[in-house]
Amino acid sequence: MSDHDHSSDNIGPAKPLFAVGEQDLDDGQDPSAPGRVPERPPRRYWLRALVLIFIPTIVTAYYGIIWVQLLQNSPFDEAVKYRTFSGSLIYYSWFIIGVFGLSWSEFGLLGVEASMLCSPFWGAPNLVALLMHSNGTWSSPSGWIKALGRREFHRLWCLFAFLSFLPFIALPLSGLVFEISDGYIKISDAPLVVGRNRTTFDRRYELTGQPPVQSAWLIGSVPTIPGFGVIFGGESVDRSQHSDFERLPNSLPLTESIPDLFLAPQADKPVSGTAWGLRFKYDCSIVRAASEFTILSQKSGSSITAAGNSTGSSITLKTPAGDVIKLWKSTALLDSAYANTQAYFETGTSALVFGGEQYKEGSPDFDAELVFEYALWQIRTDGRYEDNQMSFNTTLEPTIERMGGPFFTTDGGHFAVNTSFLAFKPGPVGSATENITNGNDVLNLARMINGSSDGRMLYAAPPIGVRCLASSDVGTAELDGVTSTFRGFQRANPPDPQEAYFLRAPRFGRTAETILDGQYYQHYVSGGLPGTVPGKFEESRRYASFISPDALLRSSNLAYALDAFDLMYGFNSGFKEAWLEPGLTSSRQGKILSVASLIPNAAVGYFVLALFCVWAALSAVLGLAYGFRRRPADRLDGYSMLRIGADMAPALIENHEFMSGMPYQDSGTMAAIPCNVSVRGSSIRRVEAGGDEVM
Repeated sequence: MSDHDHSSDNIGPAKPLFAVGEQDLDDGQDPSAPGRVPERPPRRYWLRALVLIFIPTIVTAYYGIIWVQLLQNSPFDEAVKYRTFSGSLIYYSWFIIGVFGLSWSEFGLLGVEASMLCSPFWGAPNLVALLMHSNGTWSSPSGWIKALGRREFHRLWCLFAFLSFLPFIALPLSGLVFEISDGYIKISDAPLVVGRNRTTFDRRYELTGQPPVQSAWLIGSVPTIPGFGVIFGGESVDRSQHSDFERLPNSLPLTESIPDLFLAPQADKPVSGTAWGLRFKYDCSIVRAASEFTILSQKSGSSITAAGNSTGSSITLKTPAGDVIKLWKSTALLDSAYANTQAYFETGTSALVFGGEQYKEGSPDFDAELVFEYALWQIRTDGRYEDNQMSFNTTLEPTIERMGGPFFTTDGGHFAVNTSFLAFKPGPVGSATENITNGNDVLNLARMINGSSDGRMLYAAPPIGVRCLASSDVGTAELDGVTSTFRGFQRANPPDPQEAYFLRAPRFGRTAETILDGQYYQHYVSGGLPGTVPGKFEESRRYASFISPDALLRSSNLAYALDAFDLMYGFNSGFKEAWLEPGLTSSRQGKILSVASLIPNAAVGYFVLALFCVWAALSAVLGLAYGFRRRPADRLDGYSMLRIGADMAPALIENHEFMSGMPYQDSGTMAAIPCNVSVRGSSIRRVEAGGDEVM
């Protein structure tokens, strides 16, 4: 070795330097010459490269399956919380795999690190950078903090720190996007259920007095589905858009329309499988224009068939299409005495279909619709005792446009009966109605205007109305307890009851029409409005407002909901009458996988997935590009650094900074020494400043 200045504090330009990357260091001398130690040839190390390629990919794929497939793309009814698998194993296995995946990823990166340090582009620029790699400071928060504090960065260390940071952040965040919660897990046992089946559907006893379904409507009783209380919807129904399905037991809709529903026998837990039940839908809507009525619009061309009863409360008409229209006045109703509101109203119902009023051979299918229409004209009276001095809300919105009405105001400001609005055709020749051509002849609506016990007319409100469509059928369907949907409906009529004392069930919608027909004051309670309040005198009945369109809609929907409930369950359902349904499978309580309640926003879950994807992609690229290259050692381990240290010892043995134990990050000497790991050996060769290799 040539003579140079050997200062104890500095390594001058003439002191030993170190070879860089794959630079050719061959000096032309025979490697077997005396004084030279032959280097071990570099080799390929497969395990770490394969781990780096596959483990991050597997971890990312597992998270993607959990988040995307099981939680986002698999529809389920969040209110029911029913799954076909337990979530505990998936939940806990994810964190076990995730934690081990971080360690395995670091195991793979250590191998790629040794290869990349041999590269001129990625190689350590100085000895400090190399020592940072030897300590693995890029793999933990303590190393990141130290590097930030000392501002020691270089490209390979930053790349590896970034790769370590991605799963370090993503794994804890994954615990905030999904969780396990209480729910139900599918089992193979058949459940006990309540409700009617194909055999018992038409075995109904004739009732005396007021039917329970009508009594329930009169007090505004909302039906509660028995048992676990799941109403199954068609596959096209988005349950998240309907508030009636947000909690259990589900409710039959009272304010909105749901196009396709199925009532099946109910168990005390979620069920799946095949069951017989009632498929139905009802769509009641507020009428905004007279043209929306298809039955009531035929009144003027209809002929009278009945002139009501002794009180003259109604008139029955038959339209040219065979449908039925009824004209009603409230003054003859039971609750009208001394009330401060009265009404004239019309109802229209679809024609009776011979042989189609029950569920039997030849009856209409699900596509056939029953129509019910209700138009209402309300008036305010003084209630006989001059209650007009008390507050009353006359606001009605929306009302029916271009509908006309039974009353009008004369030029003198007085109310009069609009007889042309009440005109229709006479009854058949020879009948009791052959000479009746106007509704006022029977209803005597002038009584509402002129006074008597009904009170004096004060205000005539514009008309409001609803129109309802109902369709139904009975049969079997496949029930999906996870999504609370049904599919594969097959019509299956109930058998004919052999006993004469049994009555067949009426078609869905007919009972609702019977409930609503001829009712006025009852809409206050069933529509959710306040009932009567005390008037000026004890016997007077005072309402604070008219019946609103929304209340009329709710009241109509309630009648249809009670109709469906009564058909399938009746009003005496209970598990005392439970029976085994072999076509269904039951469930048990357990833990299910669900979106976390702390951060329900799906964006966080996809952000975590993006972090894992970047981590897996970069790991695979580095593993493929550098993992299979020949290198001096499996990793930059302690033995490799020992050999490097032995090679550097003559240059540093008398260096003050080195011998004083100063941290290598603070040593200017260390930072001034350029170095790298040669692909030809695990030690770093020394070369003179002039370029001559020194062994």
